Amino acid sequence: MDVGSLGAQAGNALVAAAVTDAWGAARRGFACLFGRGKPDPRAEKRLDATRRRIAAATPAELEQVRTGLVREWALRVGDLLEDNPDAEAEVRSVVEEIQALLPADIVLAADHSIAARGDVTITGDRGGFAAGVFHEGGIPPGPTWPGPVSA
Repeated sequence: MDVGSLGAQAGNALVAAAVTDAWGAARRGFACLFGRGKPDPRAEKRLDATRRRIAAATPAELEQVRTGLVREWALRVGDLLEDNPDAEAEVRSVVEEIQALLPADIVLAADHSIAARGDVTITGDRGGFAAGVFHEGGIPPGPTWPGPVSA
């Protein structure tokens, strides 16, 4: 996995964790990543600001705030990995720990994409449209129009 992809995955996990019980582990894990084993006070301040920004966002601006924060953290993690290529395993470990702690129905989103552990329903209504692309196996074909599934 390239630095950008791992950074985006880390940013998504962190922002998703900010409003869940996984926050303590996420905050601790990221602070230690940036402190290279010890909690980094500057990273802790940024992490706390991230959580405050999400909590303060109105429902209308929440998605935009989350997307911006995912990008910010993806860049920070990307910079960390460029400066410390040996940190890749640590970043991956922290991300996996956070993802394991997230609720089963949490949806991670960024740049018009989602990743979810669980069911996802894609719907277009009121003249809109819907699309989905699946990159993992096990996705059964379904109907393209409302109605019963045909064989």
